[in-house]
Amino acid sequence: MRKHITLFLTVVATLLLTACGGEKSVEVGPYTVTVIDPNVYHIQDYNASYPAGEYFDEEGNLTHFNNCSDIYLIVGDEAALLIDLSNKIDWADNADASLKQLVAERIGDKPLTITFTHNHGDHLGMLPAFLEDDVHFALPRNDFGALAERFPQNKYSFFDEGHVFELGGAKVEAIAVPGHTAGSMVFYLHGRNLLFTGDAIGSGHGVWIFNQDAFYNYVSAVPHLIAWIKNSEHNVNPYELRIYGGHYWQRDWFPELEGEEFGMDYLYDMQELLNNMEKGIAESTPSGLDHPVLDTYFRYGTAIVVWNAEQAEQYRNIYPETFVYRDEDIVIRQIDEHTWVGNGHLVYNESVYLVEGEERALLIDAGTYMPKLDRIAAMLTDKPVMLALTHLHGDHAGAVDCFPEIWMNPNDTVLIPNPNPYKGKINYLADGEIIDLGGRQIEVMYTPAHTPGSTTFFDKERHYGFSGDAFGSTNLLLFGGTFKQLIATTTRTAAYMQKHGIEKLFPGHYQGNPETHQRVLDEKKMSEEVLSGKRKGEKNNTSGLNSYIYDYGVHIRYNAPEALR
Repeated sequence: MRKHITLFLTVVATLLLTACGGEKSVEVGPYTVTVIDPNVYHIQDYNASYPAGEYFDEEGNLTHFNNCSDIYLIVGDEAALLIDLSNKIDWADNADASLKQLVAERIGDKPLTITFTHNHGDHLGMLPAFLEDDVHFALPRNDFGALAERFPQNKYSFFDEGHVFELGGAKVEAIAVPGHTAGSMVFYLHGRNLLFTGDAIGSGHGVWIFNQDAFYNYVSAVPHLIAWIKNSEHNVNPYELRIYGGHYWQRDWFPELEGEEFGMDYLYDMQELLNNMEKGIAESTPSGLDHPVLDTYFRYGTAIVVWNAEQAEQYRNIYPETFVYRDEDIVIRQIDEHTWVGNGHLVYNESVYLVEGEERALLIDAGTYMPKLDRIAAMLTDKPVMLALTHLHGDHAGAVDCFPEIWMNPNDTVLIPNPNPYKGKINYLADGEIIDLGGRQIEVMYTPAHTPGSTTFFDKERHYGFSGDAFGSTNLLLFGGTFKQLIATTTRTAAYMQKHGIEKLFPGHYQGNPETHQRVLDEKKMSEEVLSGKRKGEKNNTSGLNSYIYDYGVHIRYNAPEALR
């Protein structure tokens, strides 16, 4: 009889659990634990006596606030993973013991690894409870690389994006989403469509961004995350994706979720919001937060970015060109009706340029990692595309394999690896050659010093050119070149710019920083002063170069004595 009663109660409990969305919650001391999937637990630092969120009186005054922070426990057949450690709880006496108890009851004798989405105190608050225990701490390198002393020796390790926690029957993979912090990580539970994001993309009240560098990271991190999810190799069903953030209670701003979690639409909303912020058309309202930076809510759909209005405007004005496209590898802006600049995210805004004529188009450089560059070019122009390189460095030739042939200065063939990994045809440009695109002519000029074959492309009719790293984008590196060679290059280039009214050169690492006629003359003057002995170099250890000079907003880095010959 007892067996039948037990079976009956189990069935009833299962039906109730299903009716409630598959979740069941219990309180353990100051924590509320919810089962969100088999052997996956959501632990929040609140209970009935100290609820999560904000409460106001009839006059709108805040009467209670618990910025409840979330912990996630994933238990495999062989090991367990704990993601984040909530706020430091000072409103209950039994917080340490309760957290350790509820974890122990759910993992048994399995080894425990503790990891973190990012290094903020409201996600490491209960760290002291585990420092003396037999656990391993897995630390995202970019956020914790300088903080190893906080963790017991021989009990921690660092990891980067792509690290997989193998728990036995459960596999959790780390994905980098910098922005909120420089090293923010999110964690995907393979086969379950579950993504644990901490504060990397916000939990409903917005993702907090603290400076322009953070926003720059974030505008590439979000499409990177979307691309990771859409990658068929990861077997994610985007329609069933459930996102669990670092402050789950903040979903209260979106009652339309009706008990469901944020999903793929939230990420698409966030990407569109970032696009709108780039264009300066994002909806915004004052945040009312008592913080010197976080003064504005920027909104689109369910997505919110909390940042500073002045900093956002400054960032948008870095580029005078109009934003037109973004994916995980490149941002495209339009210089004029038939000319575009694309910036990568891997090597100081490494730049590519698409120049369209009436009959064909010229693509100048190929970035660091832009595997869809041929398709992106085809999206912008329906003309056949010719790829030419300003020089043969990896941050300017990364996508050459997207094209069946390339054009380059023959003097840079000394930089081709042996064996040559590029299987396409290599063609050589001639100094003074005219590339006729049909109604638009581009002139080729050799401008060596950065590399033996550095090349600049001029559009005389539009009064600009494209110079790669020939003049450094404010940081000129003389790899094997000499100041005598740089003087010859700057003398010739300055004369050409003056003769043909060339107003600027778009450089190889463009961020609103074109090379000007004056910049070229300044580099000529600096070089002459070095060779005459009037200017002395400083010791340097950057990119294998041992010396530098600095003036007029430009570093020139070189190897002495070779560059002084």
